[in-house]
Amino acid sequence: MRRGQRINGAESRKNRMISWGMAALLMLGGGICMSACGSQETGETATDEKQEDMAKSDEQMEEGSQESWKKEKGILFLTLPEEKEEHVVLPVGVSGKLVGKRLSIVGDSVSTFDDWIPEGYYDFYPMNGEGVDSVEQTWWKMVLNNLGMELCVNASSAGSTCVGNSLGTDDPQSGCNEFRMGHLLGENGEYPDMIIVYMGNNDFLKAIPLGENDGTVFVDEGEIETFSDGYSLILEKLMYYYPGSDIFCCTLLPIGTWGKETPFEMMVNGLDLTSEDYNEKIVEIATAKECVIIDLQHCGITIDNMQQYMSDGLHLKPEGMVLIRDAVKAAISGFYQDS
Repeated sequence: MRRGQRINGAESRKNRMISWGMAALLMLGGGICMSACGSQETGETATDEKQEDMAKSDEQMEEGSQESWKKEKGILFLTLPEEKEEHVVLPVGVSGKLVGKRLSIVGDSVSTFDDWIPEGYYDFYPMNGEGVDSVEQTWWKMVLNNLGMELCVNASSAGSTCVGNSLGTDDPQSGCNEFRMGHLLGENGEYPDMIIVYMGNNDFLKAIPLGENDGTVFVDEGEIETFSDGYSLILEKLMYYYPGSDIFCCTLLPIGTWGKETPFEMMVNGLDLTSEDYNEKIVEIATAKECVIIDLQHCGITIDNMQQYMSDGLHLKPEGMVLIRDAVKAAISGFYQDS
């Protein structure tokens, strides 16, 4: 899904220069014709003077001074300025393909920050986050800063799931509904160049059934009850509403609960499932939809080191945000470098 290339600026300017030059020649020819028709001069002297004028005009057109215009015998000559090559200096590690690209996010509490999400959405950071006191410490803001990209919309809401009424128009807690899917345009209607979907944590915590959808089954609008139907519908709508956007799907980090013998142990939900079971569905559906997968499950956070990176087994400390940043950066950079 590549956007059409813009017309090269230098080539466009060159075409305009040719057009201007032709126009000047036509004006020159017209002036000479008018002079010849209206003149009472005869003989070789008048002819020689005209030829000298034409030769002089040709020389002036070829020489090209640095003046924008000059006037000679009532005829305007356009002087074309020399082309200057422009050089853009990019930060170290930033690809020119990424600078200025617009990113929108569909996420839950892990991706929120107060005053950076749409009105009516629920935030988690910074009030509840341990140590994440500035938006500059969030994984997504670090990605934007490091890659030279711009935020289109961060449509993340704490506690939201992939299921619910897909036709809802006022509830940010259902990831697949019209309200959430329609919130990804910029302030002036700009479309995102890429969309990151980082959903599923609350589906796991609330023991939403996985379902059987592998990403190839059509989902009817209405009350969505399984994670796979909800996740599949999210991607379907994003592909439909934002056909020029590249879609990236994050797997879930390991989710832990307070341990008895260790600080954390792997959480098992009410359906006897772990976050890895939901990740299998995410990978299956994203692969079927030909979306890019960002593997957060193996970004470096494990049950054994979870206390270092997480505050409660789900929400991240600043050190955990850095690991997500690195995984997302690597996936995005790799995708655009290869495409």
